[in-house]
Amino acid sequence: MKRVLALAALLMPFASQAADNGELWEVTTQMNMAGMPAGMGTQTHQVCNEKSAERKPVIPARENCKVTDYKESGNRVTISVTCPEGTSVIEQTFNAARTEYKGTMKTKTRDGDMTVNMAGRKLGSCDAQQAQKARGEQQAATRQKMQQAQAQSAAAFAQMSANQVAQCEEAVQTMDARKLGIYGTCDGQEEYCKTMRSQDVYKDATPKCAASRAEYCRRFQTLDGFLKARGDEQAAKMCNVSVEKVKAAQCPQAGKTENLEFLLSFCTEEARAVAKSHCAGREYTSRVQDKYTSYCAAYYTKYVDERPARPASASSRPSTTTDAVQQGVNKLKGLFGR
Repeated sequence: MKRVLALAALLMPFASQAADNGELWEVTTQMNMAGMPAGMGTQTHQVCNEKSAERKPVIPARENCKVTDYKESGNRVTISVTCPEGTSVIEQTFNAARTEYKGTMKTKTRDGDMTVNMAGRKLGSCDAQQAQKARGEQQAATRQKMQQAQAQSAAAFAQMSANQVAQCEEAVQTMDARKLGIYGTCDGQEEYCKTMRSQDVYKDATPKCAASRAEYCRRFQTLDGFLKARGDEQAAKMCNVSVEKVKAAQCPQAGKTENLEFLLSFCTEEARAVAKSHCAGREYTSRVQDKYTSYCAAYYTKYVDERPARPASASSRPSTTTDAVQQGVNKLKGLFGR
């Protein structure tokens, strides 16, 4: 949009290039480009220019813009202008009295093509010197505003980039692939993500987030990383690795080191082996607590059919949480005579 507005600024001097000295023109322009709602780009303004006997074009007061071609045939004028933002071809057709004209400006930029329709009519006389001074002041003010806007945009882009980099680094620390944003899983929108990653706002973040993604995928295939990621299927897809393959590689290691959380989450056979060794015959109401206490309770909650039967002698005492709760309820009833 910044390039479009800069190119549109060419219309004011060229639209009035046929005016005599001290004549006031009213110029209406209508901008047409992809994505712009109809009527949004319509503007009307007045222009006062000095007399130009040869009717040569007024070179726009912008750096690096040059008139590369000028042709006049009868009441038709064609002007070609080259600026850093793109190349424009302006065509204007005047009436016989040269008091009205219609025309177009067609511009090609790297962001796409733009067409501006224009129309002008002579209103009367004006003070050309005063208008020129005012125009110079306005152009200076416009340049200042553009510089400020560019500085603000640059600062905003830098902050957005820094925030994205921080999120990518956090994704590695927390093993949360969603924090990778457009550098992670795109859920079938890879082309969109690829386009977004190529934008100027992300140019600084892209290499750093790409490195974070690579580190994430490396850690995803380790015991601690896979556990922290909770075996995320989408993350596995992003890293082009199978969840089952990672579990097959890490479960034996988890069994050797007795990483109980990993075993209980992902490794059925290895978890069962630990349960047989440390959970059989365990009294869960015992005051003796060790690292297997909560593991055994969680294991038999997950695999209910493997829970060992209680000895018959245990029926006379509250060996389970349910029995203890029921006895507590019975005591409360006795206190209130119920």
